[in-house]
Amino acid sequence: MNIIEIAQKFPTEIDVIKHFEKVRWGKNIKCPFCKSKNIGTRNKDFRWHCKECQKSFSVTTGTKLHDTRLPLKIWLFAFGLISDAKKGISSKQLERNLGVHYETAWTMYHKIREMMMVENNEVMLSDVTEIDSTFIGGKPRKFQYEKKGTPLIIPELDSQKLEYEKMGFEFNEGIYKKPAKIGNQKRGKGVADYKETVAGIVQRGGDVFAEVVKNTNFSALKKIIDKHVLKDDSVLLMDKDTSQVKLGKIIDNIVIDHSKMYSYNGLNTNSIESFWAIIKRQIMGQHHHVSPKLLNNYVQEVVFKYNNRHEDDMFETLLKISMSSNK
Repeated sequence: MNIIEIAQKFPTEIDVIKHFEKVRWGKNIKCPFCKSKNIGTRNKDFRWHCKECQKSFSVTTGTKLHDTRLPLKIWLFAFGLISDAKKGISSKQLERNLGVHYETAWTMYHKIREMMMVENNEVMLSDVTEIDSTFIGGKPRKFQYEKKGTPLIIPELDSQKLEYEKMGFEFNEGIYKKPAKIGNQKRGKGVADYKETVAGIVQRGGDVFAEVVKNTNFSALKKIIDKHVLKDDSVLLMDKDTSQVKLGKIIDNIVIDHSKMYSYNGLNTNSIESFWAIIKRQIMGQHHHVSPKLLNNYVQEVVFKYNNRHEDDMFETLLKISMSSNK
């Protein structure tokens, strides 16, 4: 549901509240404390009073939105904006669209990502599956010269710089600049110290599960497979990584040696590679930089949208999850 439809269908806050109540309770309001249906009339602040336990409550009591102080209509607009953005939106854009402070928009967005994680954790995969890992985060600074100790000298630029300095221009490097490193730039697993590791597994034409992990050893990958793959009904495609090859002990598999080929008659890991590209494009294009502490939240947003890509139900799914128990 887009924001135009939301505005037309729910013109007032009470209309929104009634919709949330329908999603949570159906036709009969229940006390979240004692489960009684003996409820009094609605108060002016939209809260209900239970005649059994004498407690007051709202539709958000005990839910994922339990502690919110924002109008629920703002949450509906946030659900609509975020679910419609295939590669996400920035918190600054959400701030402008919702008319809230940046800190509020940022907190809301991460709250919604945590809701997405609820559905992601229930993903089960089977049939032809692919497993892989990738590195996400800051890149090491590119090196300016190859041989250690060799100064970088460009006479043409030195000459031009000198001419402009005589004219009164100054070209200060700035104290914030780090000195250029020496040697060849690291690639692949050599950049692990600079980046966070994400492991993932995808069913061809189906869903995906991915999360930030400390490493990609056999134990870490086995944990993902045990939780999210129907091993008896699956065959796993993987590259020739030592820890991944060991997975052959617990699941039928085919190893693709990337030093020789990337694809052979349909045997490849292109689906999971394409998923990595979506994550990296979202981070580079929208968020530019994410903290390692919160990276998994961003990964879960991409997982959620990927798994719901064939059906336009993300808005309703978020609405239902928001009304689920906060425990």
